[in-house]
Amino acid sequence: MDHLILEIERIAFHSILPLFPKPCLALGMGSGGFAKALDISGGMGKKRHLLKMSRAGEVPVILTLCLAPFPPLFLRECRRLLMREGKILIGFIPRESPWGRFYLAQKARHPIHRWGQLYSLKRMEHMMMDAGFSIQGYFSTLFQKPGGVRDIENPMKGYLPQAGFLIIMGERMN
Repeated sequence: MDHLILEIERIAFHSILPLFPKPCLALGMGSGGFAKALDISGGMGKKRHLLKMSRAGEVPVILTLCLAPFPPLFLRECRRLLMREGKILIGFIPRESPWGRFYLAQKARHPIHRWGQLYSLKRMEHMMMDAGFSIQGYFSTLFQKPGGVRDIENPMKGYLPQAGFLIIMGERMN
């Protein structure tokens, strides 16, 4: 089931990425699975890989915050990396969603989620705005209930509260 969930999340990002210029950068505290699954060659994470980066234009950033120890600081650093009007995509499991409640209930037993934090949509929006990003849009997916994921899903544009996975698109403000 976890593999199918990751594929649903990958499809959501993959459907959005063609809207952005290349190159793309994945930043996160996880294993780098999103970057690899999305064929993104540039990434920085907890393994502290060194990257040669230019501050050229709109480098879209894909970000995983659930394992970041200080998400507001992490977001501010992402903003610093981007030039004016640079884009950011943040994928997360909303705390208030069916999947958020599911992971919170089993947090102590789950190998990844026991270390992570789940944020409400409001909290994520506030962290982004406080870091200097404007919210540009939402994409929702993972509508199947925990324990019942059997089919691939395509994301829907906009915020749908029953979604178990959201992507927020933000833009760097001056």
